[in-house]
Amino acid sequence: MKFESFPIPGEVYLIGYFLAFILSFGTTLFLIRNPFNFVFNHLSNSTCKDIKSFGGIAVILSFLITLWLFLLTGMIDSGNIYLLAVITASTGVMLLLGIYDDITQCTARLKLAVQILIACALYFCGFQIERIGNLVELGNFSIFLTILWIVGITNAINLIDGMDGLAPGIIFSSCLTIAFVYLEREIIGGSFLAVILAGSVLGFFIFNFPPAKIILGDTGSLPLGLLVALITLLPLNQGYTDEIYYLIPVITLLIPILDTTFSFFRRIVKGTSPFLKDAEHFHHRLGKLGLTPVKSISILFLIGFYFDLTAILTAYSINLIPKFIPTYFVFIIINVAVLLTILKRKEKKHRHD
Repeated sequence: MKFESFPIPGEVYLIGYFLAFILSFGTTLFLIRNPFNFVFNHLSNSTCKDIKSFGGIAVILSFLITLWLFLLTGMIDSGNIYLLAVITASTGVMLLLGIYDDITQCTARLKLAVQILIACALYFCGFQIERIGNLVELGNFSIFLTILWIVGITNAINLIDGMDGLAPGIIFSSCLTIAFVYLEREIIGGSFLAVILAGSVLGFFIFNFPPAKIILGDTGSLPLGLLVALITLLPLNQGYTDEIYYLIPVITLLIPILDTTFSFFRRIVKGTSPFLKDAEHFHHRLGKLGLTPVKSISILFLIGFYFDLTAILTAYSINLIPKFIPTYFVFIIINVAVLLTILKRKEKKHRHD
């Protein structure tokens, strides 16, 4: 089913952004001060401390409440109700899965099974990758690639949520980048959702920045990953199928995607389960170099911002430069190779010092 696109005035974007921010900020503050909230023993920079959990509830509630308030008050077209219902239902189930996991530490196989079921349901609701530009018609491979993207991005965000402030910061930056790109291309629905999610994440990020007073937990990282995946899939449903709409989300989410990909193959090579946790993620490796959490996430933010900037420039220039996407793809590969080489040299030098 196709999700229709309806005009949204510019002021509604701004009102939505600030409303989501205020709701998220207030709800997060309430959770921090609520004595009945769960407290986990949180490890940050080798120092154990008590920290409030379930911060993801504030982000998800502020996002959904803002959208439904706008729909019910007529600030956005009532034709969006099906899209909002699908997003609310799927995000709600993922939120419950995250809460269950944070409380019981359920198995990775169970989490994966539920995520695949959610992704399958979303596929049949209309979130589909059916083709890649004018080059490839996916056919029966469509459902597999769609599920891979939804489940992959969901877990990528979940995996980078291992250091205070990292996941919310990456999501905030990605959402703003996606919003700029989509607005330039007049993609209304996706840009509006990205702006609202950016406001929701920023209200929480203030309290999650190191040293954090509250963490997302799987309660937040799982549904947030799902929302990011859906925002990037929505334009495809609405007929925007040029290669640029596949490339930009990958670039803005390059750090979590690379981290997850390397983690998967690293564990396979070691002969361990790809679902087991380890301490070899990018933020862990920077920490082992002696960097503080603030310095570690700042470096990753700068790298992410750099790639986001190249994505924005690409979106604004692609129609002017023939065969720009292949050139840009090679450019990204070279950049990633250089950054990984620098990291490995720093690690080697640190071991010898």
